[in-house]
Amino acid sequence: MESDLAYYGIVALGAFAGALATGLAGFAFGITSLGIWAHVLGPAEATPMVIICSLLIVLGTIGAIWRAIDFRSVAIFIVGGLIGVPGGVALLPYADPGPFRIFVGATLLVYCGAFILAGRLPAITGRYPVIDALVGFGGGLMGGFSGLSGVLPTIWCSLMKWPKDRQRGTFQLFNGAMHSASLTFYILQDRLPDNILPLLGASAPAMIVGTGIGFMLYRRINDGQFKKVLLWMLGLSGIGLLIPAL
Repeated sequence: MESDLAYYGIVALGAFAGALATGLAGFAFGITSLGIWAHVLGPAEATPMVIICSLLIVLGTIGAIWRAIDFRSVAIFIVGGLIGVPGGVALLPYADPGPFRIFVGATLLVYCGAFILAGRLPAITGRYPVIDALVGFGGGLMGGFSGLSGVLPTIWCSLMKWPKDRQRGTFQLFNGAMHSASLTFYILQDRLPDNILPLLGASAPAMIVGTGIGFMLYRRINDGQFKKVLLWMLGLSGIGLLIPAL
């Protein structure tokens, strides 16, 4: 009984952390929650959970920033992403827990480093549809494999120094499209884990609280404060995953 409580407590904690990050920034559910979930969930459980939970949060919050979305830009990302999703889904059965933890931890640290570097580089101006499509493809590939569809688009858009609301709208709409596509493949291929309902049950209350707090903070803090909090949270999660492998 105690082991079950600890197991589902860690699941709830991961859901809360991911929802807090998503409510605050509009992205990063997967990359935040996996830093916790990868300690107790294997790839076959963690990835569908990231996809479903992220999609629920996107649907619940997208209306608040709908007017800030640049649909022309997002469409290019989405087209590339939809091409990449099937390849990512096909890779999932070959993911082992050990390498999966290392992959997630390394991705967290690279993500943080890219954010720090992007803050020191001059803004990229203009439109680059080919790069947008390639970034979308990479996001779709990572989304189908691990639920981390927002990593590459987030880094690329941060290099362009878009306003906070525009970035948030882009990430949320792109992630919503990628998670919808990935979930469709998972259902059609019967890849949802048998314990998906108990996992979602443990996650739902934590997600509601985390999303509410995160969105409240989003309205109150500036870009600089948000980046510092998120980078610390993600960086520590990445280090925690990589330490056992050293």
